[in-house]
Amino acid sequence: MELYEAIARRRTVREFRSDPVPETSIRRVLAAGLRAPCNAHLKSWQFVLLRDRDRRRRAVAEGLGARDMKDPAEIERFLQRFTDETLKAVYRRSLPRQLSMMLEAPEVLVVFYRMKPLADCRSLFELNPLASAWMCIENIVLALAAEGLYGCTYTPYDAAGLKEALGVPPGWEAAAIIPFGYAQTPPEPNEAEDVASRLHVEAWVEPGVSV
Repeated sequence: MELYEAIARRRTVREFRSDPVPETSIRRVLAAGLRAPCNAHLKSWQFVLLRDRDRRRRAVAEGLGARDMKDPAEIERFLQRFTDETLKAVYRRSLPRQLSMMLEAPEVLVVFYRMKPLADCRSLFELNPLASAWMCIENIVLALAAEGLYGCTYTPYDAAGLKEALGVPPGWEAAAIIPFGYAQTPPEPNEAEDVASRLHVEAWVEPGVSV
């Protein structure tokens, strides 16, 4: 698959078929992740694949505290903290599947990275380890698309219980949990974005204003 085709086909999917994912595909996807740019060329990333169902439940349901929010009234109460309607629409789709997508997906990948405690960071520069971990994740999700696979990136609010359940050494943080597999219903490719409305040349200039 060409790069631009993979980018267009990459979509967030939370419902999967039970078909197993070939080990060769998983290895290619992770190898693509490891080719991402990284801060200081360190590539301080580690991956944990959660396959055992009991261990997965202990890690994501008990350790991470992920849950499905099914009650529409509860969801709307949760959404009162937000004003952006697009964000609300995303949460209405995602909240009912946050736990079940991780329990039902054929594969669940946890991406870990190493950095000093967030409270000790004094500048954006010190967040480079986190930024480069997400470059790795971007490569992973594009490689999934190239393999005909889909997933969802779940960013933990507090991963302490997850790390304890998985025996993660000190100094490592969870960037994302990625359930993935073959989509129950393959989604349509992304629509083309309007580049012109976001592009500023030489200076930040609003549309219709000259400098």
